[in-house]
Amino acid sequence: MARIAQGGSVMIAATILISLALMAADAGAATSAAVASQTGGATPSVAPVVPAVDSKPATTAQPAIPADPAAPATGLVPKALLSGGDALAKSLQELVESGDVYSEELSAMVEQFPSYAPRPVPMTGAMRIVGSDTMGPLLANISISYQVVYPDVKINVDQGGSLKGIVALKGGLCDMASVARNLTEQEVADISKATGKQVFVVPVARGAACVYVNADNPIAGLTKEQCNGLFSITHTMTKAPIMRWNELDPTSPLGNTFPPLYIPRSTSGMLQLFIEWCMPGEQITTIGRYTEPGPSSVVNACCAYPTAVGISGYANRQARARAVPLSIGEGQPFIAPTVAAICDGTYPLARPLNLVFVATDAQHIPDGIREFLRFALAEDGQDMAAMSGNIPMDASGIPEFLGTPVNGVWQ
Repeated sequence: MARIAQGGSVMIAATILISLALMAADAGAATSAAVASQTGGATPSVAPVVPAVDSKPATTAQPAIPADPAAPATGLVPKALLSGGDALAKSLQELVESGDVYSEELSAMVEQFPSYAPRPVPMTGAMRIVGSDTMGPLLANISISYQVVYPDVKINVDQGGSLKGIVALKGGLCDMASVARNLTEQEVADISKATGKQVFVVPVARGAACVYVNADNPIAGLTKEQCNGLFSITHTMTKAPIMRWNELDPTSPLGNTFPPLYIPRSTSGMLQLFIEWCMPGEQITTIGRYTEPGPSSVVNACCAYPTAVGISGYANRQARARAVPLSIGEGQPFIAPTVAAICDGTYPLARPLNLVFVATDAQHIPDGIREFLRFALAEDGQDMAAMSGNIPMDASGIPEFLGTPVNGVWQ
């Protein structure tokens, strides 16, 4: 798979991708898609993914492209391809127009993962993944490429928040839950008790919860205490609630204007992580609070409104909003959510992006789950983690129950 680095190579890489798109369009390969459902209705998971009887040739998976704004470029994707409604071509057009690329630092991480070779006997069946809004786009993109390799596999990715995924897994309503934070010991125990099985937690990418402001807001950073005063209804870390920008920074050009607060829904893993960090056991204030349907909407609000402040994910960053550095307390350094700080854990709201499932033991993990995880933890899946705005995992953390790659290849 072609990997995109910074600088002039973006145009070359985009041209390669477009050539692949044209071939895929002619072959009809781009018509396979995973459904990333935004609805709340839960239905029982269907038949597990199992090897098919007849072998069919696999088609090379196409890369998933993010759409974060950046420097524009024009003129590489043929309009005829776009007019046909080709989803991949539209994604490529977004890449060309945005110039969005991922760094050599991330590329080096991806290259530590094994390649993926399709099974001689293709997979078939269906699988349902329920949970994190943050992980929804990443899992949908991985599922699309996985279904290109295995056209007889049907994968449904249902969003709604990490808590929704945990509840669905406990109730046997999904094959895997996507949880964008660490699970608590109690949550693991509850899942195991409800299902009578062992709980497996597999990180497939890394991210972070971030506090966003408008790009023109000059505030240098926020402390844990300031976040508590802004967002908590009881503000146990401050004498009074923080209601004005000049209470955070006396020199702020926003003066005594009120900071409207934008948050994702209560089932969000990133919101739960933020609450646990700066206001454990407390509730979000109801004053000037706006609950958005998803993390992207939170960042959109921060882009649109100069006084806004919001909680969203690292992968949702945009050019007109800024994730501010955070400090664990007065006198402590402010840490920005950089790749290095998220990977080494010095950024206080770093988090894993997990897939969670249950099985009798490691020897009885369903083939469909095991194979999907191998794909997600191959260069293919980690490429998409980086291209979707997240950070690849540490390759040394691949769980033993997935087996051992042969000559650097899952096969």
